Amino acid sequence: MGMELPAQLTDWLNKDWRKPPQNFIDCSQYYAGLNVYFIDYMQKVIRPCIAFSNGSADNTLNSGVKMNVGQTIKNTAVKLIKGDRILFEGDDTVTKALSDIWVPSVHFESFLEGAIDDMLSGGTVAVKLNKDAFGRVYPSELRVDRYYADTDEMGNIYHITMFNSFLFSESYGRKSMRQYWLIEERYFNNSGAPCVVYKVHEKSGIAGKEILPSMSAGGIGEDALPFNIRNMIHRRGIVLNREILLPFKDGLGVWQWCRTANNSCVPGLAMGDPLLYGALDLIWAIDVVFSGSITDVILGKGKILVPKKYLHTINEQFKAMGLKLKTEAFTNALSDSDDSLVYIMTEGDKDFIPQAVQFDIRSESYRGMLEIYLRQAVTLCGFAPTSVFPFLSDGSAKTATEVTAEENLTRATVQSAHQTIIPQINRMLNEVCFQYGFGKSASIKLADYIGNKLLRDQNIRENYAAGLLPLDIAVQRINDISASETQEYIRKIEEEQKSRQPSGYGLFNDKDYYGDESGGGNG
Repeated sequence: MGMELPAQLTDWLNKDWRKPPQNFIDCSQYYAGLNVYFIDYMQKVIRPCIAFSNGSADNTLNSGVKMNVGQTIKNTAVKLIKGDRILFEGDDTVTKALSDIWVPSVHFESFLEGAIDDMLSGGTVAVKLNKDAFGRVYPSELRVDRYYADTDEMGNIYHITMFNSFLFSESYGRKSMRQYWLIEERYFNNSGAPCVVYKVHEKSGIAGKEILPSMSAGGIGEDALPFNIRNMIHRRGIVLNREILLPFKDGLGVWQWCRTANNSCVPGLAMGDPLLYGALDLIWAIDVVFSGSITDVILGKGKILVPKKYLHTINEQFKAMGLKLKTEAFTNALSDSDDSLVYIMTEGDKDFIPQAVQFDIRSESYRGMLEIYLRQAVTLCGFAPTSVFPFLSDGSAKTATEVTAEENLTRATVQSAHQTIIPQINRMLNEVCFQYGFGKSASIKLADYIGNKLLRDQNIRENYAAGLLPLDIAVQRINDISASETQEYIRKIEEEQKSRQPSGYGLFNDKDYYGDESGGGNG
């Protein structure tokens, strides 16, 4: 961290159990297989950003005293971009089938949150559709360091090799255990048809340092696999070591989601920038301040300080008094010209009370530095500081204009992310609808970021009352519902309004008052 840490802190950092796990599959193996065109980018940009955004360690990265600010920013950003509700728009039959049946059956919301999480961590995530032996279509995602992909200028994948994280194993008593990789390769064959080949490789290496199989190596034959492993393969409808035509209409059924429209480092590279790119120095500075505050707490105990050059004289005087001197530097040669300070304490005389020197912990100074760095780090990631860390609010009363100005940055960042990923999500949904035989498709609608919902709803009501906004738009925006639900809301509102109105011309019309339609009178 650029400072000399106290022994207590060094001992804590060196404990094996508290070191964060390496969140990679044998880093050197994966990165060695990368295309030389962007291996430097993956090593110097993607790799540290993933480590800091996931609270993990990668060799020396992110392995010291940490506040895990990067992980906190990323986790909050995932919630803001995903929103609190997912809506589908389009044909009523299709949207109802998606929202009521498909979404819960494939855990789509969990998938979406995980995909956004990995996209923010590494800047890019691969999303693929799978079709099992029963015809069920479900999505899965792979972080950017779990696959090799070749893309065109538009980011469309035409060849991809994926290291599926699904591992299966077989134990032989207590002595050994065999584990296997499932490798999936999708590509276009010589005829231009989308194909897939599945291979199984036996896992090698040690835990946390697994060795990836060679891309050119052939997979293990099905006959050579244990019986239970073959059953697992069959239940998933997978045939090994054979080219199989993919059933998807939209290419290979794999799409890349990118956090940004362009890559800041490699022109033309169809990958997005990680969320923390550009803020790593500030996150490191936050960890330094945090480490300094802990160091002050550890060293800020009452002590007696004397220059080393006086130790010899003091020691002789203490001996004459029958006292024993203990010092950390006493075993070293005493120098008459050494002005550095040492800590001493006495024992043997109960009446001698040393005067303690108390260091200032400087808590207010540390808090001020941390708040400045936190504000800058969050802003560089594209969010208003209070959107991620509410405690950064100064507590002063602010006007609606000031609140809106602060939230505009967060809103713009969320909308930008939606603009890049929603078209890719809709491509996947179109493929899902095609696989299930729907003649029509649907599109997804992610909830917009709302910094102050009460203020926004009031503005919508005022616009509707002034005749500047249609009723259906006002109902949809305030309740955050789909177009079909909006029409249902309006229908029910109109029915309730009619039921509350009295019949005829009023409460005291002729029919209601006299019980007939004669017009009243005494005859």
